[in-house]
Amino acid sequence: MFFKNGNFRLCLSSLLIAFGITGLAAGCATTDEQVNRTSLVHRYTDNQNGIDGLDNVRRLLFDDIRRVLYAVSADDDALAVYRVAEDLSLTMLDMMSGNEAHGALVGASDMTFSGVNQDIQVVSFYSGAVAQFRLQDNASLHLSSYLTDRIDIQRVFKQSKPISAQQDTLALLGPYAIVGSHNGISYVASNVSQALVKVTSTQGKLSVKQILRASQVNALAGAVSVALSPDENLVAVAGMQANQVTIFKAGALQSLVLQHTLPDEQHTELTEPVFVTFVPETGGLMVATQSGVYHYQQNPAGRFILLEQLSVADPQPLPGVTRIVFSPDGHCLLALSESSDQVNVFARQSNGRWQFSELINVAGAKSPTSAAFFSPTQVAISFAKSDALYIYGNVCTHQRGER
Repeated sequence: MFFKNGNFRLCLSSLLIAFGITGLAAGCATTDEQVNRTSLVHRYTDNQNGIDGLDNVRRLLFDDIRRVLYAVSADDDALAVYRVAEDLSLTMLDMMSGNEAHGALVGASDMTFSGVNQDIQVVSFYSGAVAQFRLQDNASLHLSSYLTDRIDIQRVFKQSKPISAQQDTLALLGPYAIVGSHNGISYVASNVSQALVKVTSTQGKLSVKQILRASQVNALAGAVSVALSPDENLVAVAGMQANQVTIFKAGALQSLVLQHTLPDEQHTELTEPVFVTFVPETGGLMVATQSGVYHYQQNPAGRFILLEQLSVADPQPLPGVTRIVFSPDGHCLLALSESSDQVNVFARQSNGRWQFSELINVAGAKSPTSAAFFSPTQVAISFAKSDALYIYGNVCTHQRGER
């Protein structure tokens, strides 16, 4: 492992909670129909029972048939892969870290699938790198390509002198989020470079095709999250320092083109947006900020207009959310808060709005960071400070009436 020093690690772990412990009250309210039906099926802890790679997990992903689970660990500096049994138990298949990945996994922070072969692409905060892997037929991970400027970590995180764009040629300093498409194009939100980077993969070889920096688009300052619309025609980026979310027109054969920026005239402020994602089926957009979660819908002109602010009980907002994950059928979402250690469940109503269903009992686990659904009612959730992964059943089964 590289740079286990806590001073460096603090920079990564504090990115999304630096704005304070704002979510302590989220999800505590009760409602007249609240019923907690979720059940804990399996619990896995790092370095126990043959399971490794769970030290500060930042992201979980399943393959398309949900029989293989991937995890990226910021403190193991690793990509790990597990086999999923019929009873949802996990068996360790492989883990790549350290020198095996040529230093490209230090502070692994996010991953995505990209291309028809569903290769795994990982961004690593401290490495300043994007790396592409493939799970081979023998169940081992293979590193096929990676991109990095290899600027010294001390230079990036310890020295106050700015790094010029001429030095930061790939704009991959402090990459925090990545999203991939079916045509082999990925988009990276680079927090330290304050940039959105378009990356392509051709025959397993990564290359940078376009860079947009905050000097060109102010709203990219502090880029910390990136999302791709279901039709892969739009890219949304959360600029934490800019207090804005930017939507770009995208495409395999065209450059990114700025479409518009939020907040709009109906919403005067977005305080430190930390996560953005598109809503399945409806074409909506969810934005998680320091103060709450906001749901936007597209109008006929293609602009995103504020529809609602999610709440656990009107008018109580939902602050401190750092990731939103939708069930495979798109009818349920989990709102995860690292600062408050809470996972709130919402159900989609027939009018397209979202209503609070329940608060998952996390049994004392700390800092939920990611969730991946086995099925519409079964989910794996990672807990960064607990170095653990919990698997739940009977999630998203509680039906609620209309608002």
